[in-house]
Amino acid sequence: MDDPAFRHWLTRRSWGLSVRYCKVVALLLPPAALVTDVPLLRAQGLAGLEWLIAWQLTAEAVCLGLIAADRLWPALREREVALHAFCALFIALCTWIGMADGGLRGDFSIYAAGMTFGAAVAATPRRIRQPLYAASLFAIAVPVWLRDGGDPAQVAAGLVNPFCVVVLCLWLDRFTWSRDRALYLETRRAEAERARADEVLHQVLPTAVAEEIKREGRVRARKFDNIGVLFADIAGFTAFSSRLPPDALVLVLDDIFTAFDALVQRHGVEKIKTIGDAYMVVSHAGVSALCRLALDLRAALEGYNHANGTSLAMRIGIHAGPAVGGVLGAQRFLYDVWGDTVNIASRLESAGRAGSIQVSETVVQQAGEAFSFTARGLVELQGRGRVLTYWLLGPARPGAQAVAWAEAA
Repeated sequence: MDDPAFRHWLTRRSWGLSVRYCKVVALLLPPAALVTDVPLLRAQGLAGLEWLIAWQLTAEAVCLGLIAADRLWPALREREVALHAFCALFIALCTWIGMADGGLRGDFSIYAAGMTFGAAVAATPRRIRQPLYAASLFAIAVPVWLRDGGDPAQVAAGLVNPFCVVVLCLWLDRFTWSRDRALYLETRRAEAERARADEVLHQVLPTAVAEEIKREGRVRARKFDNIGVLFADIAGFTAFSSRLPPDALVLVLDDIFTAFDALVQRHGVEKIKTIGDAYMVVSHAGVSALCRLALDLRAALEGYNHANGTSLAMRIGIHAGPAVGGVLGAQRFLYDVWGDTVNIASRLESAGRAGSIQVSETVVQQAGEAFSFTARGLVELQGRGRVLTYWLLGPARPGAQAVAWAEAA
């Protein structure tokens, strides 16, 4: 499987497992060496033990060196050459103990433990260890041959254990490779499923809310000191829809709202919900984005009329102020925003005129000089009495803002 992504993943995984293995060996090797060396030193002194002590010190140094390299140079975790070099060095250490301890005394226990554990712990992106296993067996054959005086029968008997170890390592290496490949494919499938689930969740909920649900399983209510709220409604749509069959009605709304959704994403605001032919959007970054969106929504509906021969028009209302947002329920949950700000925005829309964008005085103040407004005057809003409102005309023109305030006065 010569997939660069798989090789990169396998390199990081095998390097991490090798570092963990070295940490365990570095921790256990000193007490094990003391248990082994002290009785031998008492029995025969230092003579003949130099090679064993040298091997123990070298093995400890290799393990500590890999741990230090992992901390000091994190980039090595993604380098195949570093992983291959460590594997070669590790097999060389095992071969050394096999030649010295096994070849001279016939004890291949440490050699077998090191080789098999190394083969089972990690796989390499390129299969470089198989020839190293064979070279290890040939290296061990040299001291066995010298020990047994070149007798073929005795040499063959002495190499049975290391031969079995090499065969087992070859099998473990193949098994480890297959296991890691299956794990990689399963991980990729799981990541793809999670990405699709996250995409669906982010389509339903704002990103911050979706991440909070994934992290904590619930969403705390959030208070916003100032949030812009836009309501849009297609004027006369009830009468228009009565002349359409249900499937055609759904297609009309889907075409219109799909275009609206694209505009919402372009302007960086959040769609909250649709109720029939009504459309609700909020902005956490003030009202300027909502004003630009309102103009584009109206233009998009005009474009739909031109393309389909319809004469639909929108009423849009915008207000800004404090509100509270949260998720209702535990099943098929819906993120919503509540408060007096939302109510006023909804009533500004319903009290507006088809094809016009009605905003509150707060919106005019917060939008500054970026847009052109004209005062409508005092308008009766349900539950609010007479409120001063404005029409959003479009982007600012020289002197337009002054005219708007003069008319308001």
